[in-house]
Amino acid sequence: MSEKLTRHITNHYRLMAMTVAMTLSAGVMAQSVSMLPELQRLSLPTVESALADYEANPASMVYRDSVSLSSLAFNLDISREGKPVMVQLGDGHTLYGLSAASYTRLGQKSVVWGDAAFVTGTYRNIRWSDIIDYRRVAPYVLGDEVGGNLSTRSYSFSGGYGHQFDRWTLGAHAAYRAEVAYRNRDPRVKTVVSDLDLNLGATYRLGRNMLGLKAGINVYNQSCDLDFYNPVNEINTYTLTGMGTYYRRFMGNTNKNSGYSSFGYNAGVQWLPTASKNGFAVTAAYSHYRMEQQLRNFNNLTLGYTDNDEVDWTVAYGFCLSSSLTFRPVFKGTLFKRKGTENLFGTSAGASYDKIGSRTPYSFSSRTMQLSLPLQWQTAKVSYLTFTPGVGYGYERESYSEPYRRLEVSHLAPQLDVDFTTVSGGCWLWNLSAGGEYALADALTPVLTDLETDTSLGQSVLSNYSMLQADRLGVRISAGVSRPVSNFILSLSVAYTMTDYINEASCHGAVLTLAAKF
Repeated sequence: MSEKLTRHITNHYRLMAMTVAMTLSAGVMAQSVSMLPELQRLSLPTVESALADYEANPASMVYRDSVSLSSLAFNLDISREGKPVMVQLGDGHTLYGLSAASYTRLGQKSVVWGDAAFVTGTYRNIRWSDIIDYRRVAPYVLGDEVGGNLSTRSYSFSGGYGHQFDRWTLGAHAAYRAEVAYRNRDPRVKTVVSDLDLNLGATYRLGRNMLGLKAGINVYNQSCDLDFYNPVNEINTYTLTGMGTYYRRFMGNTNKNSGYSSFGYNAGVQWLPTASKNGFAVTAAYSHYRMEQQLRNFNNLTLGYTDNDEVDWTVAYGFCLSSSLTFRPVFKGTLFKRKGTENLFGTSAGASYDKIGSRTPYSFSSRTMQLSLPLQWQTAKVSYLTFTPGVGYGYERESYSEPYRRLEVSHLAPQLDVDFTTVSGGCWLWNLSAGGEYALADALTPVLTDLETDTSLGQSVLSNYSMLQADRLGVRISAGVSRPVSNFILSLSVAYTMTDYINEASCHGAVLTLAAKF
């Protein structure tokens, strides 16, 4: 992709971001009443988790909340990893972001919402992946051992509308993300991503509850071009196939351009309260997508593809133990499975290859479960203290059939979070939280038949596994303050996280957010 085209895309989406941001804010600038009590309520962990359930279906957004709220925000997100948790994702990032978001009631029966965001910055020291969105696209990607920092610009937009017709509600939601990323040293990566989601939903009210159904599609494309400015180089690109394997026939410098595309669909069901957020809330969803890799220099040859299936669910029950105590236990989990198919090719005629068969040697599966038990205590008229003990479980298994390789790890993680919020002086809203967890690993002996451990690629497999199978100690702290200023409420928040991968490395992250809410 030319530099001229890159600048054109950048300017085009920057203009779109500014337009959407102005549109979202225009309808609510007239609000001048202080919303500190509502902001405090929306920040409570029990309320945050309840509202998230309604976002699973665009039709249920009509019942999400009774208060309109918009915001403009600036974010600074910095992370550093003493050792990469995953080599293909680098060892940290520095990202700057501007965003606008709005949830606006258009009366008792209609609601509109949307957001726009622009993020730019750098991902550090990415190796063995010449693309972005690695977790989504893997394992069939181009990669090289040199790597380097990847600069990025991301633009995202979304919007939805919901309306109630007596017992029925209907809703629609669309979201789009465009991202441009590049690297300034050989091999020089230039990659462009487009990601579109379309969703429709409906709900039917039954007494104090609703039954909802939702369905949607996703269309994803990524193009990746490589350039070598130095005419004399010995940097090879590899067509990776997972767990340190690669297609030797297509390695080298002749395969410089690749494409990745997928079409996905999803469906979900919800059972949610319509008035009070107390009572049972149940959501479940299934999604599938097929991700294909095409080699542009070989007549768009499809080298491999993955079939990806995911099921996720949430079950919660909220109720009041007394006038000052609220309890909302939540149990949620995910199941994910990926199968990788490689096409086999015979003789070639120029850049064309005859497909002679296929095989499915790669598989990855994971499952997570988490039980949270938040107990919210209203200690005074304007003060709330929430204790959230819980336990999480995670399992991952990755394998390759020939040569046979297998990695398998599970983690059991007890955790505790404490949140406190209060209003002082009638105009200062304070939010403080702290939490931690300890994840105890249970790893089977890895099987890595014929892995070339003395090569950079082999070392990356071992490095990723050493971080995956380590016990983890996690700590998180955040603080925020909000105050009405003119027609806005200005908010400043900082958050810090630290994860110590025992006997491996420590990772640190910090996020600073400055926002105006109205």
